[in-house]
Amino acid sequence: MDEHSNPSLHDNHSLALARRFLRIFAWCVSVTALLVASVNLVAYNYMLRENNQTIVQLLAGWGRMYKPILYDEAKPNVAVYGASWARDAFDPDATGRIIGLKVFNHAVSGGTPYETRRFADSSLDNPDLQAAIINLNTFYRSEAGARVRYGFDESILDVDPEHKPNRWVALKRTYSLALTGWAAGANLKLISTIMARDDGVPRSDYLKAYQQADHTRRSSKLEITRQRIFPGPGHTAESSQPDTPPSHSFAALEELDAMIEGFCAHGVDVYAYYTPSHVRQQSCDLQATEKLATLEFLRHKQTTCDARISYFDFSYPNAVTLEGVLTPVTSSEYYRPDGHPRPTIGALMAASMFDRQYPPGTPAVVGEDFGVDLLTHENPEGWLFERAARCEGDWGENGYADFKEALLRQ
Repeated sequence: MDEHSNPSLHDNHSLALARRFLRIFAWCVSVTALLVASVNLVAYNYMLRENNQTIVQLLAGWGRMYKPILYDEAKPNVAVYGASWARDAFDPDATGRIIGLKVFNHAVSGGTPYETRRFADSSLDNPDLQAAIINLNTFYRSEAGARVRYGFDESILDVDPEHKPNRWVALKRTYSLALTGWAAGANLKLISTIMARDDGVPRSDYLKAYQQADHTRRSSKLEITRQRIFPGPGHTAESSQPDTPPSHSFAALEELDAMIEGFCAHGVDVYAYYTPSHVRQQSCDLQATEKLATLEFLRHKQTTCDARISYFDFSYPNAVTLEGVLTPVTSSEYYRPDGHPRPTIGALMAASMFDRQYPPGTPAVVGEDFGVDLLTHENPEGWLFERAARCEGDWGENGYADFKEALLRQ
């Protein structure tokens, strides 16, 4: 009797073939998943190696997903929070050598105020954390941006938005590290970058944070900036105290407030700072009012904080931010092609904030004027207005000539 004369035999044969196919398919999926998980977990072990931490923490693309996990493994003494301005500035190894503490760069590309605060929430269960470096530019923005960006996953953080422990965080992290597409992408990028380093490729070629701008390509903009900052004798600057205060997203400042509250409650010192953007990118209109508002906000927070709050402004005309204005600079020491600060700036900021020696070879004119702690300064308002006036060419008596001469000597 054949299948045509007995339909039940045909059905049984088809069912057997289907079951066989499912077994083979399940076997293939299982083997593939096992291979992917093995490769991803081996690559994760490369991430944990101390000599790879600079590459891991300065790479762009997957920080939202792996940095909260790596942070818990590292248990640093100091953590950096913010967007890419902070990510590119602070090389964890170089910064750690300067301040003598273990540093973790938790900043991510395009980091939003909410994401930054939530990363901080997840960091607070680290008993070794002594200080947090917070990039104020991440919060003081004129527009209300996105709340979160692609790749942000609160289920891999230690606590939920109500600060309750995430129950399944260990399982979620294991799955994320072993089987997700982002893990594969991050690992491929990591391995290729490590191979480039080990092959002797220049650091500026395999890490974007170390790329160097060519200021001569912006000669026209630099000339306009030079005429504004160094206008020559007889120039009378307009008032540098605008009447209209800047407008910011209230939600963003709420996130900053909550973030600082968390650190204060856990006895973690806060070092808040404004990025030393190049003067051609700085807005003179907001130099004083924005920073005065920040001063008052942080003064108020210090009154109830169980730790120390420091407030540093590096974003004003100084020897770093005036690079290339008076003399041509082909390969910038301080800036990337997109204007982001290089780790050379982060080293200077760390030395200033933690009161350490500046890196060897730092020009004297940098060490003499590169940020102060405005919360301990005897006249912070006067200091802010004096630096804001420089933005419009008003250097005060003898200040113009002396500073210009010092810049030309470096």
